[in-house]
Amino acid sequence: MSPRHRDFFAFHLTVALVGWFIGCTATPVAGTTPGSGGGSPGSGGTTLGSGGASSGSGGTTLGSGGASSGSGGRASGGTPAGTGGASIGSGGATTGTGGSESGVGGATGGGGSSAGCLLTTWPAGDQMYTLNVGGTDRTFVVGLPTGYAGTKPSRVVFAFHGLGGTAQQIAGTGTRGYYGLRARMTDTIFISPQGLDDAGRGAGWPNTNGQDITFIRAMVAWANTNYCVDQARIFSTGFSYGGIISHTIGCQMSDVFRAIAPIAGASFGGRGNTCLARPIPAWMAHGTMDTAAAGGVDFSAGQTARARILAANHCAATTMAVPPSPCVAYDGCDAGFPVHWCEHPAAHTIPSFAAEGIANFFLKF
Repeated sequence: MSPRHRDFFAFHLTVALVGWFIGCTATPVAGTTPGSGGGSPGSGGTTLGSGGASSGSGGTTLGSGGASSGSGGRASGGTPAGTGGASIGSGGATTGTGGSESGVGGATGGGGSSAGCLLTTWPAGDQMYTLNVGGTDRTFVVGLPTGYAGTKPSRVVFAFHGLGGTAQQIAGTGTRGYYGLRARMTDTIFISPQGLDDAGRGAGWPNTNGQDITFIRAMVAWANTNYCVDQARIFSTGFSYGGIISHTIGCQMSDVFRAIAPIAGASFGGRGNTCLARPIPAWMAHGTMDTAAAGGVDFSAGQTARARILAANHCAATTMAVPPSPCVAYDGCDAGFPVHWCEHPAAHTIPSFAAEGIANFFLKF
């Protein structure tokens, strides 16, 4: 058997096995594209409490980008857009020795390109797709780079909405979407997932019985199967509840995700958050006047989440200023695992510098 035929056989065997294990297939939601109207990411206003879900601030948009979008239309049907999912990577130890803040170095996880790099066709961008995960249909919007050809492994950024938000709002239209990152990271595949209802308070990421993390793992596998993914460059960001699920990813999936960027997020117990004993780079922003009593996420909860990451990354207590202002980078963190902290004098809102800060941070890797 020639090497090409061995590769072809191995690829299809991997897809079949992982597809059987996850038990989920993806189909496009016919005629669904991100709309042009609608509210901003993170609407709603449910108080967080000590272990509950965060809420949005009622329509804060993202400065230079991140325009919200309408809810779009949903319909059933559609042709399957790839079944199962290829392996997410072998995990394992960190690779590469990295360096200082200016050279962040090696990535976590299995690394390498995904099985989707062998494809000549792939699911179209700017559409919503459905995965059945554990008997529940879960949806997400995919945004592809302009001129995507599937010949070069691409980084992937997951962008999560706040409480009561939608995947379509985060996806936005054109280059303005995904918290303003699409205009700044033009060679990136973006995925905006849709959360489930959280006790009647709106769609969010309660991760009940681990269901949201299971969904995220399924989306990663689906992306690896259907697109040419750089498995060492998978990232997560989100505001409010989207920041909370990004912290949950940083806790439970630091072997798969290269870095996280929570905005006004927190890390709460009671959700199966048994963290892996490994570091993860993080860019975090939080308003000093943010409170749960006003429908946000307490600033102190953001500080607690920061403390966990600083300990995991073995950072020192000292900092140095980094752009954009008012951000700082912690000294002494493990090579390749920087931590940036951006506190700003505001309540529960997305700061105007977020798109610049997050894009520059993710592009380091």
